[in-house]
Amino acid sequence: MTEYQLLDLMYQGFIQNGMYFVAMVLLTWLGFRMAANVASDPNMAGQIFTTIFCLFVGLFFYTTNQIGGGVLNSYTAQLIEMGADSGTRLSEIANSPTSPGGAMQAAFNVFIVIFQLAIIWVKR
Repeated sequence: MTEYQLLDLMYQGFIQNGMYFVAMVLLTWLGFRMAANVASDPNMAGQIFTTIFCLFVGLFFYTTNQIGGGVLNSYTAQLIEMGADSGTRLSEIANSPTSPGGAMQAAFNVFIVIFQLAIIWVKR
């Protein structure tokens, strides 16, 4: 494969991953709406089901970020292996803590879920 073909395939992977990311953002927003509604009129069943929903959305959001990181890392490795200059530049992005699937994204996912659970369970 040529460098252009690898980069094209990588960007196709990012497009698909981006669509999942948009879906996760919408589901996260829905989780915040559900949490606010349950907090305004608390009942145990609503709190439990909203908690389960928020935990699943958080897990799926984390998985989506990890897939994006996997796409970046796998194609970066192939570009470096073929000696392409773009592989070297992409490796700097892939090794950053703020890269897709990196530590900052994982911490942000955990923060979102804790924030939602606090809205659901902490008394005002």
